[in-house]
Amino acid sequence: MDEFARLMSMEGVRPLDQPKEKSRSRTEEPGPVSTQGIVATPDLVPAGHAWVRGPRARTALETALERLATEIRDGRPGWATGIRQDGKTVTLPASSGAAALLGTADRQSLRLMIVGGNGWTFVMHPLMGVATLDEDPT
Repeated sequence: MDEFARLMSMEGVRPLDQPKEKSRSRTEEPGPVSTQGIVATPDLVPAGHAWVRGPRARTALETALERLATEIRDGRPGWATGIRQDGKTVTLPASSGAAALLGTADRQSLRLMIVGGNGWTFVMHPLMGVATLDEDPT
């Protein structure tokens, strides 16, 4: 398991090929200690969000941009923001499409791209090609 996948797992983010599980009650025993000595008790791990990488991450980006375009067209709020390596934020040209967005991410050394709308969020680490698109927690 690579470092990013390990960190995602620690935060309760599940791979796409695993079904969502409901949170367990606090009366159940905590999960076993991992080989790295990190304890993830079931009551602290949320149902989780799906994450993908590679070509599936690009598909998630395209889906998020289509969803954003629909929301903006319907008069609902939406945004696309990037976070550069130096921590500064930039507004991204979401209406330009996935290729233009990824080109901007490369030219501006973006660490993260965040696209969101009413009740959903897409987050992508463009250099690693890892992304998540899910409904916001309620």
